[in-house]
Amino acid sequence: MKLVKTAALFMSLSIVGLSLCACANEPEPVSSDINIISTQGQNSGSGTEATDVANAASENYAFNYNGYNFIVDTAIDESKLPEDYDVAMEASCAGVGLAQTYKTRSFDVELRLNSEDIITRIFLRDDTVSTAEGIHIGSTMDEVRAVYGEPAIDTGLSLAYTKGSSKLQFDFDADGKVQFITYFGTQDYL
Repeated sequence: MKLVKTAALFMSLSIVGLSLCACANEPEPVSSDINIISTQGQNSGSGTEATDVANAASENYAFNYNGYNFIVDTAIDESKLPEDYDVAMEASCAGVGLAQTYKTRSFDVELRLNSEDIITRIFLRDDTVSTAEGIHIGSTMDEVRAVYGEPAIDTGLSLAYTKGSSKLQFDFDADGKVQFITYFGTQDYL
């Protein structure tokens, strides 16, 4: 059993490490590579934008910040971010564009490559924010299971849940406390 947990931990950490470091050897983009486009929320035509967001939130995991739901595979509304956010632009590993991430003190919102406003990943970084269901950095594995039930994936140090077209993953430290919380889009999950 210890070997299985060790292998699961190694696999989880390897995946996280690779996703964070995949572009480490890429050259920094120069100012001529950066094209920042201001976008407004787009309506898919199925109703009002507010209705579309509410429908997506009920069908998928949503990260709620100050009354607004950030949802993977939907357009970001920059006006709903805290005022002190930064935008990180990095060259993609394959050289096909720039990866864009909105960074706040407590969470990051990553946008889909070559799609200026579609959210692909949300990463919670501290205990001042939580999932819509109340789980935050520092919650225990038992608390996560009590709220979300049995996971789709359980590696021993990582629990992953699916809802609609979204994935929600909790990674735990050696003490069984939540260390990372990540929302994924359907195309960007392990």
